[in-house]
Amino acid sequence: MKKLHGFENEYLFVLPPVILNNFNFSKVIKLLYITDLGFYPKARYHFVHRDRGTEEWILIFCTHGKGVVKSATEEWLIESGSIVLLPPGKEHTYYAFDDDPWDIFWAHFNGDSVNEYIPQEALQGNGFLVINKTSTEDMQMLMSQFWQMIQALSAGFSYQSVFYSSQVLGATLAYVSLQSVLPHDSYTMGNEYITKAVKYIYDHFEEKVSLSTLTEVLDVSKSYLSRIFRQTVGTSVNQFILDIKMKQACYYLKDTNLAVHQIASRLGYDDPYYFSRIFKKVVGSSPRVFRKQEKNRL
Repeated sequence: MKKLHGFENEYLFVLPPVILNNFNFSKVIKLLYITDLGFYPKARYHFVHRDRGTEEWILIFCTHGKGVVKSATEEWLIESGSIVLLPPGKEHTYYAFDDDPWDIFWAHFNGDSVNEYIPQEALQGNGFLVINKTSTEDMQMLMSQFWQMIQALSAGFSYQSVFYSSQVLGATLAYVSLQSVLPHDSYTMGNEYITKAVKYIYDHFEEKVSLSTLTEVLDVSKSYLSRIFRQTVGTSVNQFILDIKMKQACYYLKDTNLAVHQIASRLGYDDPYYFSRIFKKVVGSSPRVFRKQEKNRL
């Protein structure tokens, strides 16, 4: 008895294109918007298979029970605390356990800047991402965010409701993106160091932070931190720091009127010319050219 929806006490919202087209005037909504949103409690017999995926990204958050998610080549067990991202245009299947059916919040979403909200782990891989460990506190936060989106759309598909729900979704995806670079197994000492290192980097990205800085703060050797960081995060410590700083530089260039030397200073660079050279090497254009190109897109 497989079914897509129709579960007792479910919430289901579908925003048709004709509704979303009404908000084409909004530059913010076009960056990221919800096309479908829902909550399926005790979704016994829930089963979805799509040969060609969907046109949108899909976010699934399991709060109770169990289920399975499959791509064309992989399979994941989903349980309480699991967060799932499914990419557009790719075959997928997901279903609830018969004897312990899941409760899931879910959203389909898209937008002109959607890839900026998607973790690099997903973009650089096949698009599928499963995070299986979420703390109790974070689960409460995520549930609250999904309920805020549901309550907003329950009031109707007004500009304010669609705008608000899209902004809350952005915060939810930002959390998922952050979790994707944190260790998935937080119970080993090595991963505890990674967690602290990543947190320190994000808290001090406006300062001069390096591998040497982190080893002093964490009281570990450079070789040890370098090895476990690359194994866990997939890149070197200094490259990770550089990526964070350049992403923040892009934000400053697009969304503020700060001069290049001010941006360099805010990111811990004493020499604005050195900052500009590094920016061009990473991004592909100088800060001034990047800013001009972004303004021309508006």
